[in-house]
Amino acid sequence: MLYTSLKILLIIVSLFSSLYGQDDNKVLAKIGSQEITVEEFRNRFEFMPHLNYSSHNPDTLRIEFLYSLVAEKLWSIEAAARGLDNIEEVKYSLETLKKLFIKDELYRQEVESKLILSNDELAKGLLRVARILYINIIISTDSAEIHSLYKLLSNGADFDSLLKTRNEYQVQQKPLEVKLGSLDDELVEDIVFNLKEGEISKPIKSKEQWLIIKVRYEEIDNTINPSTGQAGNKVITALKNRKQKNIAGSFIDNILGGKSIAADRKIFDKIYENLNKVIKERTDKSETDSIVDIQMIETDITETIKSLSQEDLNFPFIEFDDKPATLREFLYYMIYQKVNIQSLKPEYVKSILNASIKHFIEDEILFREGVKRGLDNFSSVKNDLKLWKEYYLSEVLMQSYADSISVTESDIQNHLMQINKSQDYIQQVDIIEILTDNLDEIELILAELNNGEDFEMLAKKYNKREFTKNTNGRWGYFPVNSGGEIGRIANQMEAGEIYGPLKVPEGYSIFKLIDKKTISHEINDTQQPDIQFIRMKIALAKMNNLINNKTVDLADKYGISVDEKLLKQIELSEVNTFTYRLIGFGGKIAAFPVTVPMFEWYQLFKERKELP
Repeated sequence: MLYTSLKILLIIVSLFSSLYGQDDNKVLAKIGSQEITVEEFRNRFEFMPHLNYSSHNPDTLRIEFLYSLVAEKLWSIEAAARGLDNIEEVKYSLETLKKLFIKDELYRQEVESKLILSNDELAKGLLRVARILYINIIISTDSAEIHSLYKLLSNGADFDSLLKTRNEYQVQQKPLEVKLGSLDDELVEDIVFNLKEGEISKPIKSKEQWLIIKVRYEEIDNTINPSTGQAGNKVITALKNRKQKNIAGSFIDNILGGKSIAADRKIFDKIYENLNKVIKERTDKSETDSIVDIQMIETDITETIKSLSQEDLNFPFIEFDDKPATLREFLYYMIYQKVNIQSLKPEYVKSILNASIKHFIEDEILFREGVKRGLDNFSSVKNDLKLWKEYYLSEVLMQSYADSISVTESDIQNHLMQINKSQDYIQQVDIIEILTDNLDEIELILAELNNGEDFEMLAKKYNKREFTKNTNGRWGYFPVNSGGEIGRIANQMEAGEIYGPLKVPEGYSIFKLIDKKTISHEINDTQQPDIQFIRMKIALAKMNNLINNKTVDLADKYGISVDEKLLKQIELSEVNTFTYRLIGFGGKIAAFPVTVPMFEWYQLFKERKELP
């Protein structure tokens, strides 16, 4: 039954793959010398939540998303023409990504290609997939000690009494849960699943340790029916994950070959001091705080880089056989590591840094092995890097324009006069906003929203807008015609809907509409204007106008063409979700770059083209 289900599943998957494959390479849009294929559009569209572009209409959503991608390409072409890919931040960020993609390709060659599951393994897995065993373990690295303990047990000694005298008891006061694939050592799993409740194993050698295992009791997961395809998929996933982990571990052990590679101690101390200072200033936490839960973000590293001298950054931080790695290379690597800090005590932060250095050394050796094999020339690596390079370049150029925006006193006075001349009744909205200048945080926020996290709690955690920090991101009611692009979009939304990320002068905004109301102009006149708020709203409006007009200019400069007929024919999933891409040998990044809604420029572009 299982094998029949798997056959049908494989046929269906291959059928859809062939149907998709026929159209994937078709060109959906041309932007200067660049193209957007059906495959790129589908990937970007399906692996990113659509937080209410401007319409619930699927056709409108497709068009808006496509023109947002077109805008990204236009800005990236212009950025490359200006040589922005030579900026240090861009160059080293892309080099770090390149290393990840080469490492991932090496993983496909050395691990995924060697993964084979036999029919016997699948059959054995189906017998175990619904079983949950609860065990306790006595552990020792000393063969003589473990056999002595087993002899005591054989002569009637109590297992629990022996366990309670040992260090490993501290993490076993509740029995450990064992499911299919949860133990790295397949031989140990075989022994455990063959034990009866209350039975104790003979001493088992597993890697560098000896084990004696007692099965406490067993439960059956009644939600799993071993005769269904669902159970088959669980078996395949569990066995694949374990085999891949073991194959990868053996490959890393082999390639490291007992090498001893260390980092420079003086430079290590400088990193610790500077990074620790940056994190403390950002979070307002110290080593005396008992509860700390800090996600290291990109700006922590970039500010650390700024605090170090060029001599330190170029120093050979880690010596490899062929070429040393500089401190600069290591710090840019750190940007892509998801590091969580639970304490700011020196020994803890240093242990986190040590772990990151160990991972860097392993990843650097894997990358260099990949380059030796010519994997940097593989089309998969080049295509992945091209996608992210275009995205980064567009963001860097747009941010440079955002940084140039200023609001004068004259702008504020004109804004107030315009409001006073407005209609008798004014539409007001109230929103909660999360503002961040960090793309890593945008990824985290989208992932947490996708997992059902409360928006207000996320605003409290991530929002960086100064004047709403005390209100957890809540703006309060404001006229829609005075809120720039945020006000205009919020006016089109329904209460409870979320929009973003929207490019704003300070970075990126994701906001949720709380409420709408209409008030008379007279009531609005009695309210004291908040100049800081007005200044921010004028900057938002200027940013929107600048981005739209500049995108139109770039479309004129480089030329665009879009196949909207083909766009309507593309089969797309109705479920859109933020997804991470797991990198072989460890690590993860967003599956695809975050697509910022940026489509209004096209209407201006069409209007300009229609002018006589």
